Amino acid sequence: MTITAISSVPVTGELSRDGHLLRADDRLTNLHARAGGTRGGIIACPALFGLVQIVSRLQMRLARALIVSDGTDNFELWVEAEPAGENVRIAILSWRSKTARNPDPTVRLHWASVIDETMTLHFDQALRLVRATGPVGDVIHRQDFGCGARYVVTRLFGDAGDRYLRDLEKFTVIDRSSVSLNANNDMLLWGEPDISASGAYRGYTLYISKAPEGASIGYKRSQLVDPAFVFGKNLTPILHRPLSRIIANADTIGNELLGPVRYNYATYARDISNAARHLTALVEDLGDLEAVERPGFTTAPDRIELGDMARRVAGLLALKAADHSINVKVPDDITHVHATAEFRRVLQVLLNLVTNAIRYAPDGTEVSLDIRAEPDWSIITVSDQGSGVCAADRERIFVKFERLGRTGDGGSGLGLYISRRLAQAMGGDLTVGDAEGGGAMFTLRLPR
Repeated sequence: MTITAISSVPVTGELSRDGHLLRADDRLTNLHARAGGTRGGIIACPALFGLVQIVSRLQMRLARALIVSDGTDNFELWVEAEPAGENVRIAILSWRSKTARNPDPTVRLHWASVIDETMTLHFDQALRLVRATGPVGDVIHRQDFGCGARYVVTRLFGDAGDRYLRDLEKFTVIDRSSVSLNANNDMLLWGEPDISASGAYRGYTLYISKAPEGASIGYKRSQLVDPAFVFGKNLTPILHRPLSRIIANADTIGNELLGPVRYNYATYARDISNAARHLTALVEDLGDLEAVERPGFTTAPDRIELGDMARRVAGLLALKAADHSINVKVPDDITHVHATAEFRRVLQVLLNLVTNAIRYAPDGTEVSLDIRAEPDWSIITVSDQGSGVCAADRERIFVKFERLGRTGDGGSGLGLYISRRLAQAMGGDLTVGDAEGGGAMFTLRLPR
């Protein structure tokens, strides 16, 4: 069965609030029947049934990408649904098969349009094409998205791509090499897996570009531009402005500053504001990640006093601590411990450590900042009364994107990794151990 990627005419239907299919175009009726549904019965596609219930409950127009099945094939739909009195009307604007297909040998590729710019193909964990960037217009087609790597590579390179599929499907590196398509088109192809900090495979990236005339093939991976090193410099300032606008407008609605709104709308606005704040923090973390991983990254040494730093941090986080009834204990203003380190970066590390302590410590407990001097080092510690960090996780906790299995707490898994890299760049280190009486104690060691 051939399914086109985009429906020229929307497939429409109407369902009751409890999911019964009241009216539908032939295509939706046939899908419902093949999935085991009966005439006038509850829609046999759980994803559509769930969307209808949400729209009926919220009385809002919604659009969703849904995966449905007729028992034999899987389909990806883009569905718009809106209330219609007691019922819900739906319009399916996109209907794409998720079932593997064989490449069409009659389709001609226009490699001549691929210039010196690199084409990048991103595959997900199941090796399905999810994104393509670069000069892909005449090579990658709309219907390729969602298809497996074997289909895509075979369609692009024919038999010449077979020798690369084994490495791709095993998630191993493909070294940069030449692929001869015909007498006039020699392409370069290389690729590498996307691996998480815990060692899990998250996908695969394949790179394709035109081979320079008369050039020998054998590029080193270090010669390739790392796209991660353009994030902070180029995108962070651009993203901050729209995110700030989202937060400001959502707070205006959520706090009802321009007048009362429906309760659920105010709740949605607060959710939007919180999500935008989380995204802003992630953007900042990615910018910092780029900075600390850039070759030659250094900090500017200042002469700082750790007791003053501790009191500044406690003041900045006083409201957050009060929300959890947590007391932040700081050194007195008589004891002075000086260190040589960049003021801004030390403040950044301490804010992260104390924020984490407030986030994970039980409400009503205490977070302590203590300072001391050693012959060659100045020490500041952050201790909490939480569950602590077990010995087996004390190095793992500083791994990039590692969150020790926590979900839904708003963290990115980058804060401690960046904090340790900053400490090391300042000539010191950041470690974790047990606090007296239980809990975790993070120790920031800086040169005197």
